[in-house]
Parts: sequence; C-alpha cells; structure tokens
Amino acid sequence: MSTLSSLLITARDALAAQAYGLGVTGQNVANANTPLYARREAVLQTRPLGNDGTVEIKGTRQAIDVYADRQLMSSTSFGSAAAEHDQQLASIEALFNDAVGSGLSDSLAALFSSFQALAARPSDPTTRTAVLDKAEAFASRVQDIGNQLASTRDNLLIQAQSVVKEINSKGAEIASLNRQIAVAQSLGNDTADLIDRRNQTLLGLAELVDVRTVTSANGELLVQASGTTLVDGGISRVFDIDLAADGSMRLLVRHAAGQAGSEVTNFLTGGKLAGLFETRDVDVSEMAQRFDQFVYDVATATNAQHALGFGLDGQDGRYLFEVTAAAEGAARALGLSSDVAGQPDRVAAAASAAELPGGSGNAVLLAALGSTPVVSGSTRTPGQAYADIVGEIGLRKSAAENESAMREVMQAQAEAYRESTSGVSLDEEMVALSQYQRAYQAASKVLTTVDELLGELMARVGG
Repeated sequence: MSTLSSLLITARDALAAQAYGLGVTGQNVANANTPLYARREAVLQTRPLGNDGTVEIKGTRQAIDVYADRQLMSSTSFGSAAAEHDQQLASIEALFNDAVGSGLSDSLAALFSSFQALAARPSDPTTRTAVLDKAEAFASRVQDIGNQLASTRDNLLIQAQSVVKEINSKGAEIASLNRQIAVAQSLGNDTADLIDRRNQTLLGLAELVDVRTVTSANGELLVQASGTTLVDGGISRVFDIDLAADGSMRLLVRHAAGQAGSEVTNFLTGGKLAGLFETRDVDVSEMAQRFDQFVYDVATATNAQHALGFGLDGQDGRYLFEVTAAAEGAARALGLSSDVAGQPDRVAAAASAAELPGGSGNAVLLAALGSTPVVSGSTRTPGQAYADIVGEIGLRKSAAENESAMREVMQAQAEAYRESTSGVSLDEEMVALSQYQRAYQAASKVLTTVDELLGELMARVGG
C-alpha cells in the first residue's frame, strides 16, 4: 500500500514525465515545417519503487523510416540531375534560336540568295560586294555559335568544379556529425538533433551527387557517392575533377587533397554534378561536332565550286572561305578567305575566262549548292542539315524537360511518403498535447490532495 510520502514521489515523477511529454510535443509542433525533421516521441516507462510503481523518463525516440529516407535521397539525386540537364539544355537551344530573324538559317539563306543575285548581275560591283558581305556575315555567325559552344563547355567545367567543392564540404560535415553522434551515444545523450542535422546535410548532398547510405550499429553513417565511399564514419574522402586527353571531364576520388585518385566518372548517376557532366560531355560535345561537320561541309563545297570559277581579272582557283583542313574546330576558325576579302572583283561569277566580263555560269552553280545535298556525306542540303541540328537540339531539350517533370513528380511522392512515416501531424500532436495536459493536471491534483492530507495529519499529530 502506498504511503503518503510515496504518493508525493509518484506525483512528482508524474508531473515531470507529463511535462517532458509536453516539451517533446511542443518541439514537434515547432518543427512541423522543418525539412527532414523526424517526429519525436517521449519514451516513458514504469519504474519500481518498493512495491509501488511510478514513472520514469527514458528519453525520446525518433520516428525514422530508413527506407523512406533512402527513397527520398535517391529521388532527390535523380530529380536534381534531370532539372540541371533541362536547365542547361535551354541555354544550348537558345544558341540556335532563329525565331528572332538573326539566326544562322537566315545567314545561310542570305548567302545563297546573294549568289542568285550575282548570277543575275555578275558585273555589278554592289552585287559582288553584297556576296562578300553575306559570306562574311555567315562566317561571323558561325564563329559566334562555335565560340559560344566552346565557352559553354568551359563554364560547365567551372560549375562542375564548384559543385565538387560543395560535395567535399558536405562530406566533411557529415563525417564530423558522425563523430559527434558516436560520442553522444557513448555518453548516453540524446542524438536526435544531431541526426536531423546530418539528414539535412545528406539531402543537400543528394542534390549534388547520387547518394546511398548504410548506418552502422553505433549510429555512424557510411555514405557512398558515384559508386565509391565518400564518408566512412568519421572519415571523409574528396572528389576532384580533371580533363581527359579528349577534353572530357573526369571525376576522381582521393583519400585526401593532393593524393593520387581513382576515376569514378562512369559510376556517376545523379545529382547536379551528373546533369553538368551529361550536358557538357554528351550534348554540347556532340552538337559541337555536328556543327563543325556542317560548317566544314558547307564551306568546302562552296570553296570547291568557287575555285572552279573566274573573277573579273580572269583568275580562278580562289576560295571564298578560310576553313580548317578537317572538320574539328571548323566553326570557330571559319572566316572570309584572304583570296577575296576586300576584293569584290575576285568573286568567281564566271564559269570560264571566255564568259568575262559578264559571265555568270559559276554563280548559278554556287546558288544551286543551296539545294544540293553536299552535307552529311552528300545526303542533305545545307538547309536540311542545319534544320537537322536544330531539330536534334529541340528533341534533346524536350526529352530532358519530360524527364525533369517525371522526376519532379517522383520526388514529390517520395517526400509525401517520408512525411507520412516520419513527419509531424499537427492533428496527432494536438491529441498528444491534450493527453499530456490532462495527465499533468491529474498529477497536480494528486500532489495537492496528498499535501492536504499531510497537512491534516500533521495537525492531528501535533494536536
């Protein structure tokens, strides 16, 4: 049977326990909108006291679903990669945007139109000057696109290097939190806040690179990224980027900065870094190669035909464009040939010296190149080949946009699932608040009653 003194202890413990539960519930309510906050539950249990039982506080328990967390990390990584890829492709697509009337297709059409005008007026100085102007404008526009593609690759490299620095920083932070959690657990301290901080850092890491995690028995976390171990307990490794012989980026992992690294590029599957890699070394690289080939084919075909014609001075064998010996780098190097630059009389309109000064046989053939399959292995006309390039970019952008939209939906589903298992439900917390409040009031009533009884007992004993 409980004595009055033991009832005082029971009431005291009850007040402390219910107050603790109120505090935990209040913390949940305060963090209802905190990203990756895991709902806390007050852990109370009966504690023997002689033959009577009272309550003791055992701490808090986090509502953590490892599967839901992993699913969220994975969907975040893939979603971030898709969004970055889509965003970067938008800027590539803009380089070939002819909607404003100043794109390459207009310059290409103007070049062949100038040949048609030359065929009609081969001796007209203004018409001859217009041919050089249109050729120079075409070359300038080609150079501009080629330079912007090269600049885009350089910028993507810089962005990737910046992302790697963020990855390394977050990896070091997770390793530090692992050490803090291990120490706190060894001392019997609550680690819930540290685990939440680690999860938030992990989510930030998942936005940058693909992330997989394994939790050890002591609460330390092993983090894998791009097929390698980035964090193992309290130790973190570092990523680095360098360039291969062909100019493509390589992702390396090192035990420490400055040490020899191992390449893990082929294992990179998610995060912003994967989007940057794919855009730079797949999309931009392939489109630059296709564009160089297009420019090389158009310029060499034009040069070959122009060299067969004769200028007003009776000379042949001159080129209209300066172009590289091979397709690689053709766009950035294209320019008006020194054979004709500033010399409109040297434009080869005549098919033979006998036609001079009014012959236009070669001008007709130059104009015909615009509708002749001289590009892509002599299978496409210049206009068709350029339309193919623009169409290919559009298809890639559309596919990336669809992928990004799908990944966004999947990420939202993962977030909703994780919220349902580990997040805070305000309705449930309101019920818990009411329960703890009523229990606290009841314990307070017990304490008041015992106090009154003790007072009455002391009064009688003293009397």
